[in-house]
Amino acid sequence: MVAIGGKHQIINLETGQLDRSVFVDPDIYAEEQEKVFGRAWLMIGHDSLVAKPNDFFHTYMGEDPVILCRDGRGNLRAFLNMCRHRGNRIVRTDAGNTRNFACAYHGWTFSNQGELEYLPGEEEAYYGALDRDCLRLVEARLDTYAGIVFATWDKDAPSLDDYLGDARWLLDVSFNRLDNGTEALGPIKWLEPVNWKTAVDNCSDNYHVPTTHLSTIIVQGRHRGIPRLTHEQQFQSESKHLFVNGHSLTMRFLERADQARQTHGITADNREAFEAYYRQTLAEAERRLGSLRARRLQLGNHSLFPNGVLGLRLAHPRGPLQTEFWHFALLEKDMPEELKTALRRGSANYNGVNGIFEQDDMDNWRGVTNSALSPIGRKYTQDLSMGVGHDRRHPEYPGVVSERYTSESNQRLFYRRWEQFMNADSWDDIPLEPKAMRYEGTATLRG
Repeated sequence: MVAIGGKHQIINLETGQLDRSVFVDPDIYAEEQEKVFGRAWLMIGHDSLVAKPNDFFHTYMGEDPVILCRDGRGNLRAFLNMCRHRGNRIVRTDAGNTRNFACAYHGWTFSNQGELEYLPGEEEAYYGALDRDCLRLVEARLDTYAGIVFATWDKDAPSLDDYLGDARWLLDVSFNRLDNGTEALGPIKWLEPVNWKTAVDNCSDNYHVPTTHLSTIIVQGRHRGIPRLTHEQQFQSESKHLFVNGHSLTMRFLERADQARQTHGITADNREAFEAYYRQTLAEAERRLGSLRARRLQLGNHSLFPNGVLGLRLAHPRGPLQTEFWHFALLEKDMPEELKTALRRGSANYNGVNGIFEQDDMDNWRGVTNSALSPIGRKYTQDLSMGVGHDRRHPEYPGVVSERYTSESNQRLFYRRWEQFMNADSWDDIPLEPKAMRYEGTATLRG
């Protein structure tokens, strides 16, 4: 049974009015940690970050510290970074390779399969009465999509395949193109004085680009030799926004099958090399994805509910007024090194800690967040009415599809998805759209 109504009613889908309190209310934030981050499948890393047996990588699920590791048998696992004795963290470094994790407080030692292997004075101090099996590390459910590692604390959550649903139909064109898969480099980490949701809903906001990023666009146009992006070009674009199970996607159409799929890092000097790479890999991509997805479709800006933004880029909540960003460069393993370098540098130059896009966006997100703090500003709703009544099911594409490239459809539906999680007592109350698309080619969930 799916819940209707509930305590949290923040978005009016008919008018697009949004209650600003969702950005600043500490009680709402605390509840999010339980009902959103405690239930959803969360991106926590990539299998290339723990490529060898006994590798580990420290990450987060919401505010909970997590150890992502590959145990001695080669299995991926995710554990709460908390000693079961007093709660001290047992891992204090970003990454490494070890068979065991020892707590620096009292020496309790756990294997990378989660067992409590050793503690000082088990016979003398505990009289042999300690139940080790009940004191394993707390383990999350874990699964992967095309090398990206997801985890959830909720034992009743649907499978990752069902959670992604037909969002994967479009995600595949970026993350699941080639047999040899992808690798992750990074992350670059930094803090921004913004609510985590502002960055997520911005992922479907193309309307801001010609204004917010004007200075960057001028430089980018000179560097890449392309005309300056305008609102008029956006209004005429055939690109679409898709919304599936909370995931906000932008779908663009390629002019040519060998067109470079990326934006940041492509220059007049390297464009020909990128096009040659896509020509060389087209047959393999078409075998895996079918003709339409391999030749015609491009994944643009997007977010995965709740806090995955722009590829493998995580917006970790750190209180209602602060977000910790982790920025990875996700690259196809088979790509030539000079092209990987161009994309890595381009990605960081635009959306890294000192990225020229990132600085523009951070300033806006801070203003949006802080608008809910002032005594007068908080009385007025945010307006997300662009495109109301102009999104619907499409016979060829998944989810709810906007008529135009400039639309706030995905933003409205993101906050409705947030309501569904916040008002639900369990996963039984959260609607999930079943997969209905035809997946041509050999690509699967895991690669």
